[in-house]
Amino acid sequence: MEDSCVLVVDDDQLILDLTSSFFESEGMEVHCASNGEEALQMLRERAFILMVTDLNMPGMDGFELTEKVREMAPRMPIYLSTGDVSPEITRLAREAGIARVFSKPFHLAKVLEMIRSAGNAVSTRP
Repeated sequence: MEDSCVLVVDDDQLILDLTSSFFESEGMEVHCASNGEEALQMLRERAFILMVTDLNMPGMDGFELTEKVREMAPRMPIYLSTGDVSPEITRLAREAGIARVFSKPFHLAKVLEMIRSAGNAVSTRP
């Protein structure tokens, strides 16, 4: 997939390693950040077709990160992963402009399919 650079943000190194390895084996370029500040720095340096972020992280949570990312890359799709998918979390995610919410543990092949669909459907360059 052309221009297939994805940003994955999670404070769990195992999730970053597994997600990165899987997506890279599928021909995607993956950048990983272990917290919101690191993710914002990466977004200052390059464009991504999509960001997948955890909700619950120390410091900046996924909603706060999304708010800041919207200022930098307003059209970039953002997916939220959480162990606590509830109607309230889903509502808050929708209000924040998050495109998809999925529960942990997530099925990597399904997330890859969503990413590929998003990459074909949107341009994330400002």
